[in-house]
Amino acid sequence: MAIKLQTLLNRAKENMGSKMDPVVKESILEVVKLAYEAGIFVQITAGYRSFSEQNVLYEQGRTNKAKPIVTYARAGQSLHNYGLAVDFVIVSDDGKRALWTEEEKWTRVAAIAKSLGFVWGGDFELFRDFPHLGMSGGLSTRDLQKGLRPSLLSRVALSPFS
Repeated sequence: MAIKLQTLLNRAKENMGSKMDPVVKESILEVVKLAYEAGIFVQITAGYRSFSEQNVLYEQGRTNKAKPIVTYARAGQSLHNYGLAVDFVIVSDDGKRALWTEEEKWTRVAAIAKSLGFVWGGDFELFRDFPHLGMSGGLSTRDLQKGLRPSLLSRVALSPFS
């Protein structure tokens, strides 16, 4: 039995946390819906991340060599710290297993997300981050550190996938 869309949406809301930018939140929920309609089950695994949570992730693979390095961003250097990014995984039909080898599905989800204004980490040159989607409105993390915030406009109603 296939996982229900509402289950994926509920998980997304819970895993993003309450400090997400409203346009990013609306847009990622639309990504989940549109992917579901295409037969791809997207689960959001993370959203807003505090500076202390970011530092813990940054230290992974550095101070504890038993685990792999998962980020090159210190606190304040990640869009997650500003509620402007999410991480996701594609899951099996029952929603119980991550599917890391379904390349066609990953690129399809990325295309849907890009149509809504996201930048996909799979397009990064130095550190390809397939589970990452971010929306900064053209601002850098340095701009965000200075207190600037993007003026994001929702593209949900304009998506060619809708």
